Amino acid sequence: MAKNLDEIFNEKIKPPSFERHIGLFGATTLGVGALMGAGVYVLIGVAAKVAGPSLIITYFITGVLAFFTTLMYAELARIIPRSGGGYTYAYKILGSLGGFTTGWFLALGSIFASALYAIGFSDYIISLWGKPVEGSIDKYVAIGITLLIGLVYVFSPPGKKNNAQKWIIWGNVGILGVLIIFSFFHIHPDNMLPFFPKGVGGTFSAISIIYISFFGYQFIPNNADEVINPKKTIPKAMKLSMYISISIYVLIAFAAIMAVPWERLASSKAPLVLVATEIFGGKGWIIISIGGILASFGALTSTVVSQSRQTYVMGQDRFFPEILGRLNKKTNQPTVALLVGVILIAIALASFDVQFIAKAANFSLLFSLLPVSVALYKIYKNNPEVRPKAKWKLYLPHITFVINLGLLFSLDIVSLAFGQQLAIVGVIVYFLYSKKQAQRAKEGVNIVLEEKTRFSFFARNKILVPLANPDTQDILLRFSNTLMAKKGGEIVVLAIKDVPGNLDFYTALSSAHSTLDVIKKGIEYAKKYNINIKPIIRASRHIATGIIDVAKEEKSDLIVMGFPNSPKENETGPEITTRILHDAYTDVLLIKCINQQEEFIFKKIAIYLQDTKNLRLIITTATALAEKSKARLSLLVFLPERYSNRQKAKADQLLISAVEELKTTVLYDASLIATNNVKDELIKLSSSFDLLMLGKEKDKNSINTIEKSNTFQIVRNAKCSVIMAKSVSSLKRITQNL
Repeated sequence: MAKNLDEIFNEKIKPPSFERHIGLFGATTLGVGALMGAGVYVLIGVAAKVAGPSLIITYFITGVLAFFTTLMYAELARIIPRSGGGYTYAYKILGSLGGFTTGWFLALGSIFASALYAIGFSDYIISLWGKPVEGSIDKYVAIGITLLIGLVYVFSPPGKKNNAQKWIIWGNVGILGVLIIFSFFHIHPDNMLPFFPKGVGGTFSAISIIYISFFGYQFIPNNADEVINPKKTIPKAMKLSMYISISIYVLIAFAAIMAVPWERLASSKAPLVLVATEIFGGKGWIIISIGGILASFGALTSTVVSQSRQTYVMGQDRFFPEILGRLNKKTNQPTVALLVGVILIAIALASFDVQFIAKAANFSLLFSLLPVSVALYKIYKNNPEVRPKAKWKLYLPHITFVINLGLLFSLDIVSLAFGQQLAIVGVIVYFLYSKKQAQRAKEGVNIVLEEKTRFSFFARNKILVPLANPDTQDILLRFSNTLMAKKGGEIVVLAIKDVPGNLDFYTALSSAHSTLDVIKKGIEYAKKYNINIKPIIRASRHIATGIIDVAKEEKSDLIVMGFPNSPKENETGPEITTRILHDAYTDVLLIKCINQQEEFIFKKIAIYLQDTKNLRLIITTATALAEKSKARLSLLVFLPERYSNRQKAKADQLLISAVEELKTTVLYDASLIATNNVKDELIKLSSSFDLLMLGKEKDKNSINTIEKSNTFQIVRNAKCSVIMAKSVSSLKRITQNL
């Protein structure tokens, strides 16, 4: 059954939100799942190649360094218990640039981290085969499992998947625990010597390789909107997951080195398989391969899901396309964010090897932490009431900034160079797209009053009709429909709810019944004249800005509005209209109608030709109206009484240009009129016509001077209906869209 307008409105003014279903155990599971992945099953071999037996110390030092950052995140989660993690913290405190920088690198880091976990899954799945494989089979398996996880989460609700995920994650922890316990019966102390085969420098160099293993705690606050009592639960869950993970990492590193020489670990794609074979015998590798599969699968699913939540929040804030910030009503999942995420992970897998992916993930995630440290410092500085009781925690921003900056510069030149390229791309995206879009999101919210979202691969001609005055609604709609008859397309009707700066948009919309009534009236007229429309209500900080923003978001080709009445005392008058004429990068038509004719028929239409700037829009509009009513067009060009040959030639050329644009069978005449007072002459002549068309003056660029311009005065004082046009060049449109 189709819903009525009130039902659609009441449903859509509820802000999209997740259901809170994750407790302390679930949040800790999410963190452990992201932490206990490829870091122990894959990177332990890569780290052994650099650090030798001293990787035991490497894991301990890395865990301690990461724990400081965990405490920083826990503090921020306590103060700002919102989804989005580091991105949300930076955006709320540092603003647009800080938020985007953090979110950009967190998103990239999560994508590369997911790719690393997918490779770990693939390597351990292949190890069950028991035979070496050639080619890129491992990458195909990694891409396949990534896409499969994405599809599973897209098409089903989260409840049952979360339960399965818990079994997978804690099953992996159990297997690692068994491996650690039995390793004490297979100790080979000689494997520890020499303890620093690559020197102490190798011990510290390996930190930059395995640091990614300790980033899983970040994904817990990404899901804050799904966590029960997030202010207390998230900090506890982050600390618990880190305690568990650091302990297991250090013990596994010890068990691996004691059981198998570090040189053999360094040469293996699945190093813990060697350890399990040494401890459990010939079939022991099966146990650890299953553990590797569970760990990598758990880390991959945790990271993919958490990354989609962060992308979803950035989509809501419009740093990323708005479609990424939508929830699927059936599954309560950010479907598009999930799909885009797994596709980007698949691209990373197809393009890079495992070591490069690990380094790219490290750079991105390390860089994302720097603005977060600055955000916590700023919170402590400006809000004494939220400072922690433990005084030493006041130094967390400084400690974490130094740690992560030092680790960032410890990366090799390839990682830093690639990170620089990612930063350059981010700068381009921010300044050409995200900054404007995010600012627009801060200025207002659109409610499309339709049950289903329209979608088309092809651009459609769109006319935006802002509705406010009930007396002009039918005229604006009939006029717009006349223009649409020639090219086809869609009419978007808009009503603006003006929202004060201290009020939430959705709260304001809950009391926007008078605004809804405006749309209802427009729909009644549309049905009466059989006009297809798309109704939108926008909550906006400023009416003119709201109209301009909707025109951009809907990619409107034209804005059709009523001409403003003269301002009364204590009213803004035409201020909204003049701002739109000045700021909109969309063509605009302002209509002043003397008589509300039932069929919108004009028999005599005059076109005042000033220059070529608005010529095409004026001629197109005039011919559409003339063809409907079989009217006669009169082209009017004015010259000074003592005109020069140059002025006469220019006037002739303007007439020729107008005639060339008249691609119609409608009859027309042309007049050259000599006068020194164009405004008064045109007002006098207007009584001879049904409709006068003219363009906005070319050089009146100030908002304050538009209303005082001759064109504005002619429209206000004309004796017939008038349409005033403002045309925008294609170059300006493209520039604005960029």
